[in-house]
Amino acid sequence: MSSHRPPATAILGATLCFALWGILPIYWKQLSGVGSDIAVAHRITWTMVWVIPMLLWQGEWGSWLREIRQPGALRSHGWSGLLLGINWSTFVWAAQHGHILDSSLGYFINPLLNVVIGFVVLGERLTFLQKISVGFAATGAVTQVVLAGRFPWVGLILALTMGFYALARRRSSLGALSGLATETLVGLPFALGYFVWVAAHGRPLWGAGHPADVALIVGLGAITAVPLLGFAHGARLLPFAMLGLLQFLTPTGQFLVATLVYHEPMNSGSLISFALIWAGVAIFCADLWRRSRRA
Repeated sequence: MSSHRPPATAILGATLCFALWGILPIYWKQLSGVGSDIAVAHRITWTMVWVIPMLLWQGEWGSWLREIRQPGALRSHGWSGLLLGINWSTFVWAAQHGHILDSSLGYFINPLLNVVIGFVVLGERLTFLQKISVGFAATGAVTQVVLAGRFPWVGLILALTMGFYALARRRSSLGALSGLATETLVGLPFALGYFVWVAAHGRPLWGAGHPADVALIVGLGAITAVPLLGFAHGARLLPFAMLGLLQFLTPTGQFLVATLVYHEPMNSGSLISFALIWAGVAIFCADLWRRSRRA
């Protein structure tokens, strides 16, 4: 194997991760009876349950404990934890209320928005093709309002929270798994407190209480933490261009789930909007590939 060729395990890990995130709305749809608010609280709780043995397995437990004992460590991850919580809540609500198509729009826009954040906040330079791709995406978002007659708030919230979450994580010294553990630890008291409040108001915490519901709830930690390992493995070993291209598997999967599985309606205005965004994505991917080949 050439030394320049990325290992197959990294490609497989990243591909499975992004593909799984693409079909994840199906999982959340099965938990519609639980409610999106309670489902998110369960996700935080069970992610913590799953992530602790994963830290032990990866040999990161000791270093993670040392990190969170540092003054202000938990406070510094409160911002990224808040952004992640907003993102999760919006995504779960969208999946359970027939807005998976809007979610896919957000995740198509997100990589292009990251370019804008890098330009505005970090002072990174934009290539000519990147400017064109961002212009197509912005035109597509405006088209949603003008032609489709609705403001794409779900997609924009998902894109903005993920974009600024990536910025917050960029400034953290923690790895993918230990960072997730810290953010989950910050949110855990709020999730447990919400359980107490919900129970006091007579709402069931486990949906109908069927074994299938309980199994799906307990599995929330696994579907959150396990794909992250595949992503972290791929992010360390894959070229940036390849990782960027694979990232679009997620919104593509969500788009297919929304249209083919749940038959969410798409009028001509929405179709034109997506076409403009897809054009921006295609230009963005072409630029990634061109710069990768040049490097």
